[in-house]
Amino acid sequence: MSESQRSERRAPEAPIPDDIPSLLIPMKGRPWLIPNIVVAEVIPLRQPDRPGHGPEWLLGWINWREQDLPLISFEKLNESGQVAIGPEARIAVINTVTGGARFYATVVQGIPRLLRVNKGDPVEEPGDTGPAEAMYVQVGGDLAVIPDLDAIERAVAGLNA
Repeated sequence: MSESQRSERRAPEAPIPDDIPSLLIPMKGRPWLIPNIVVAEVIPLRQPDRPGHGPEWLLGWINWREQDLPLISFEKLNESGQVAIGPEARIAVINTVTGGARFYATVVQGIPRLLRVNKGDPVEEPGDTGPAEAMYVQVGGDLAVIPDLDAIERAVAGLNA
């Protein structure tokens, strides 16, 4: 079979969608802007087990659906401030994409808001990002940060349950 015949048999690539269902997640500083598929669940805030064993950004471990998950402080991991537990604080369980641990959890400052991000959005905002931030953006009049999920997952992958 020739190369041209093989290329004709391949399935066509899926088109890039016009918009991506996303979440604007309240954080201590700028809210996170992430695709909604990244968040497995938002659960009530609770005290972690085994706090204080590990890096400063590891708040401890929580049990979620029969799994022990590391509970992290994004602010500490990103070197952008102290651990923040506001009155509306919750825990977001995050799906991983790199294949190490399947999930981790982080403290968030409220209930995420669904947002459809169009191709023309978001607009990058200039600024110095932290080690766990990919970029600052403006989307639909909101200022947000796109977290560097790969960097967070690399840090989490180094933990032992």
